[in-house]
Amino acid sequence: MLALCLSGCAFIHSQVGESCKSRAHVQLILSDYLSHRFDSHSPVRVALIPYSVPANLAADSSQRPGVGNELAWQIHQKLLATGAVPIVEVFNRPDWPQKKDEFFTGNFGALSMAREAGYDLMLVGLVENMRATDELTAHSKLIEVESGVTVWYGTDTAWTRRPEMDIVQDRLFLGDRSPSKMYFGPIVEQLSSCIVNSMTSEEPTPE
Repeated sequence: MLALCLSGCAFIHSQVGESCKSRAHVQLILSDYLSHRFDSHSPVRVALIPYSVPANLAADSSQRPGVGNELAWQIHQKLLATGAVPIVEVFNRPDWPQKKDEFFTGNFGALSMAREAGYDLMLVGLVENMRATDELTAHSKLIEVESGVTVWYGTDTAWTRRPEMDIVQDRLFLGDRSPSKMYFGPIVEQLSSCIVNSMTSEEPTPE
């Protein structure tokens, strides 16, 4: 009986985990855009500005930096790994007034700071208010600093099926499921992968 339970759990583990979906509102092929706008030997610099997030996901101490910072760090690692741009840096500036609102009205504050710091492109974004504890949605824009051209603008949603596994384990007395249990780590990991894959895609992202 125990062997059967363990076998069943192994199968369920293979079926659950994280998934995501992407929608590109603006999709210029990044490699083509860079080759047309910059010299092939130019050290193109990309600034990743930590995402704007709802208050309950924001940083509350240096030990708990918040989902916006964590998402930027994850994107930093994954974007560097693609080799799509030579220099990628997290541009961690304190929030400025209207940071979240300006995402939909021009990103002028972010563009000004990125320009002063000598960046060529910047990634800005915001995370929506959570509709469920197992799902996160983020809106992101990759913008050329000098021209203000949006190279890529996408909406990505990531979710986890881990609570389903918790329910099964709870019923088999193999877990300690709690209604308040959160999975921000795996969801943010998946969301960052989804964002980078969409941003660097060589094909328009299907709607």
